[in-house]
Amino acid sequence: NSTFLSNHTVQRIMNEDDTDNVCPEDINLYLRLSEQHPKYAARCKILMKHRHLNMRPFLQWKWGLKFLPVALSWFERAKTCTTLNVRLPVEERRVVEESDEVFESRVLSAMYEFVRGMPMQVMKSRNGLLLAAAYDDKIAKIEEEHKMDLEQRDRIRMNVQLQEENAGLEHEDKRLREIVESVRNIVGV
Repeated sequence: NSTFLSNHTVQRIMNEDDTDNVCPEDINLYLRLSEQHPKYAARCKILMKHRHLNMRPFLQWKWGLKFLPVALSWFERAKTCTTLNVRLPVEERRVVEESDEVFESRVLSAMYEFVRGMPMQVMKSRNGLLLAAAYDDKIAKIEEEHKMDLEQRDRIRMNVQLQEENAGLEHEDKRLREIVESVRNIVGV
């Protein structure tokens, strides 16, 4: 919390002679980060300073598990810190030097802390999810039956149309045969 609330707008600290680089290397890195990437400074500094983010304070809020998506969203936005570089006077350096796997393990650890800290709420949510899944299955089955009924109705309509067309063709065939027969009788064939 103190890292997040600290000042992320300070960009340089100079001595009496107006010379730069009077700070220790880690402080200089924080200052350059604030200067070069102000949008990400707070998140990156939190990741740099705290290898493990304690989720217990969030578990005490009335939100409970509803806060989990907020925490995961924070991690998604903070992932950028693993790709940012900071130009220092001597070198360019990655802000948060860790692999994607290490970053993902941080996210999983946070999720685990939420689940572990609220087992009863997780079970209630789990039961709710199971109920929702059962309803989803039932709805899918009803939709499939409805789809099959529509297909059956379309097949019946098509058969009725074909029968009507066939009856019309048979009537036309009969009429043409009568015409051919009357012509034969007239001609005497």
